[in-house]
Amino acid sequence: MRRFGSPEALARLSARCAHADSIELKTLLVSPAVPAAEALTGRCAPTWSVRQMYLLDTPTLDLLQAGVEIRLRRRARGRFDLSVSACRNGPARRRSFPRGVRVEFDIAPGALWQDVEVRREVDPAAAVDVIAGAVESRELLTAAQASWARCGGHGPVDDAQLRRLRVHGPLVVHRVKVGADDLGLHRADLEHFRYPSGRELLELSTRCWPREVLATATAFEQLLDERDVTVAPGHRTKASVWRDEIFCGRTAVTRT
Repeated sequence: MRRFGSPEALARLSARCAHADSIELKTLLVSPAVPAAEALTGRCAPTWSVRQMYLLDTPTLDLLQAGVEIRLRRRARGRFDLSVSACRNGPARRRSFPRGVRVEFDIAPGALWQDVEVRREVDPAAAVDVIAGAVESRELLTAAQASWARCGGHGPVDDAQLRRLRVHGPLVVHRVKVGADDLGLHRADLEHFRYPSGRELLELSTRCWPREVLATATAFEQLLDERDVTVAPGHRTKASVWRDEIFCGRTAVTRT
């Protein structure tokens, strides 16, 4: 089954996206997380790694509504990184991006978008202070990240909004590596996302160079077809679930 486009469409995409740093193929699964992990890895009770992700935005999510997402991520061994990304639908020319950004194309069933990101490592003590509310979130942004937050999205973001950033989360992420060398797919990642309210997403993804997208999509399709997992009929981004999470939570509080 061709979920990510025809060979002709993927070949055109490969040519148009040659400037990108990577392409990520992803799909949501409706299978329960543990059985899906066992089916995909071929192992009983595989080991999951755990990390936490926080969204930095205003109380009314002005940045997400402008197409900008700021993510603070707690990684293994107490490390942190901070990314400012702007999502754009479809391909765009490289010259429209500032220097120093990372460009990735995301392909999901029926969807294509770009994630244009400025990322850096963050001092763990500073990150912990921001999460605790002892330091303003704005203090974590470099000049380049603040500039990309203001102008990277499809809508404007101003300094007043950056000063109103607060910490939302955490989103707890469990990840297990999936190997499929026999299919020509070196690695895929199964990630289980749990939001503070208990909302969940289960996503399988793999990355490749733009020139490898056709071969990788073919192998990824085969992995999905041959393992005992059920692919979701549509795709939702994590940012869209954040919107529901925060706005629906606010509505529930207002009604009580």
